[in-house]
Amino acid sequence: GLVLSTEPTTKHHIVAENGLSSLLSVLKSCKDDESTHACIYLLGSLAEDIEILKAIVDMDSFLPFVVQKLGAAGSIETKRSAAYFLALLSEYQECHRRLQEANALESAVALISLVDEECQYYGAFALALLAKNKSFQVPLAKMGGVRPLVSIMASKHSARHWAALALLKLADNFNNHITIAEEGGISALLAIGNGEGGVTVANLAKRAFDDVKQKWRKS
Repeated sequence: GLVLSTEPTTKHHIVAENGLSSLLSVLKSCKDDESTHACIYLLGSLAEDIEILKAIVDMDSFLPFVVQKLGAAGSIETKRSAAYFLALLSEYQECHRRLQEANALESAVALISLVDEECQYYGAFALALLAKNKSFQVPLAKMGGVRPLVSIMASKHSARHWAALALLKLADNFNNHITIAEEGGISALLAIGNGEGGVTVANLAKRAFDDVKQKWRKS
């Protein structure tokens, strides 16, 4: 299955032969981490095809199960495969509501806090796409998404680009400005350079300064 799933035509044959239902049954019955990893790896490979991805999302049981594996005790390989699947779904806004219902937003934030570069990469990628959704911007910041993004941006991590995009999108929301300032996000955004980052930093700095003045007046 892991080999066959790399071929686009074979992927569609797998789905046509009721392969998704069979995969879900096997996944639910897995008793060991190695089998679970193999199933989720196959799932991610199949989901690289957008039509198959939509079919997977329409099967309500898949997504909550994979999200659960992200938070469960298991091998880092299983978490990486689950993180890849989550990143694929994040690309499509029509999947965002399902991701939210499955608590995948919290999982994306948790991924960027793991001490594993591949999980952090997929997590930052997912957050950069999820943060485009205006209804997610404040919740993602409240879930603690800002600080790990800032940490990634301060490193030589391969996910720096996605972390920067995610932070910029969170900064689009006025209600996140104080949180971003308090978590060191202004310095991180300054490091991005001129252009969009510069405009965002100016807005953040003004909001933070105004809030500091208001707090001082009340004291």
